[in-house]
Amino acid sequence: MWQDTALGIINFGFVLTLIPAIVRNHRLKDVEGQSFATYISTSILLTIMAYLFLTLDLLLSSIATAGTALTWYILLFQKIRYSSKEQYREEKR
Repeated sequence: MWQDTALGIINFGFVLTLIPAIVRNHRLKDVEGQSFATYISTSILLTIMAYLFLTLDLLLSSIATAGTALTWYILLFQKIRYSSKEQYREEKR
């Protein structure tokens, strides 16, 4: 199905656009931008989409969407980890 290929390419594109944010967050140990709710809801919804694609036998779309979900889970982890460090720094001041 051509749709599987198109959806797969689009989702791999999403992964590529998120990599700079992951690298920036890691380098600066800072998380600016989206809220915690955005990170967690996007991660969970993409996981559900990946499963749905799998049930439709759209393997490439499922793998690509799971990869996109994984990048959002990494961003979520960074949000949790670096936000707690920022709060700790402010408490010491």
